[in-house]
Amino acid sequence: MSFDLGFWWEEQSISPAEAARKYGAMIEGSAGIADEHPALETFYADLTSRFPDLTEGNFQVSPWAAPLYRTSECLIVSISYPQQSETFEYLLALASRSGVICYDPQSGKVYVPKGGSSATLELADGSVIDGPSQGDVIQALGELSPEDWYVILETRPGWFIQVGFGVAAGVPAGAYVLEFKEGSEDRHFRAVVGELQRIIDAFRKSLSGDTSWRAGFHFSRVSY
Repeated sequence: MSFDLGFWWEEQSISPAEAARKYGAMIEGSAGIADEHPALETFYADLTSRFPDLTEGNFQVSPWAAPLYRTSECLIVSISYPQQSETFEYLLALASRSGVICYDPQSGKVYVPKGGSSATLELADGSVIDGPSQGDVIQALGELSPEDWYVILETRPGWFIQVGFGVAAGVPAGAYVLEFKEGSEDRHFRAVVGELQRIIDAFRKSLSGDTSWRAGFHFSRVSY
């Protein structure tokens, strides 16, 4: 016997009935049920650093009753009943911090992240907006100037998109330098851009977890 849970990312809260429908489709192996999002990658990485996937070598101490079921859209876990309570509490807290929902098919409950988005928007005046909206991003970028010369959108620790404006950012007056980083130093890239609207589009898509904007720029790796 096991206690099963499903995890995935949702832009907005969903009803238990809709979560049950999606969960059922996921366990059947269907694709296109939920959007791919970096929050799920964060959740999986943090989870397996604490509780590695089930193997022949760790089955006696693992909380898992079966190997983790993972796709680019979801993660489904089966917890052994003797460790259900402690592991469930840890998973709920981790899901909330990571920004993914948890669906419990046993009770039919949906657990949503507390506080909404885990992203932060940092401005050149030192202010930080927690869980910024698309409107916050557009306003901040529209106010870039030689004095307020940068904006950083961090979607999770070490993962960000940022822009610097003009001479203060090391580019010609009126130009922008766009950078993004995916955790490690070898995944840090930059490009010089002339049009603000392209910057706005990149930030808006990045906030929603869409990485398609990167194809429109010629990036070079940042040297440390």
